[in-house]
Amino acid sequence: MTPPEAGSVAVELERMRGTFETGLTKLHGKLDVLVERSDHTDRRLVAAEAEAAKLATRVSALERRVWTASGVAAALGAGGGVLAALLGG
Repeated sequence: MTPPEAGSVAVELERMRGTFETGLTKLHGKLDVLVERSDHTDRRLVAAEAEAAKLATRVSALERRVWTASGVAAALGAGGGVLAALLGG
């Protein structure tokens, strides 16, 4: 290889190196954005799971109250029927 060709190859290699480093820098930036989005999504998921657990607790409590009220209403209805029969109604 003659000296002018060696210089030309060195210049081309340096240009390729710069292009490669620029590409890696862009890729690194995009990966940082993806990691941040993933972290944000994880935080939102944890918050949503906590809210779902709270709602499940509230629904369970509400179901217990409804079943209790239904039982009381059935007992009162039966008791009223018995009372009406005893009173000759």
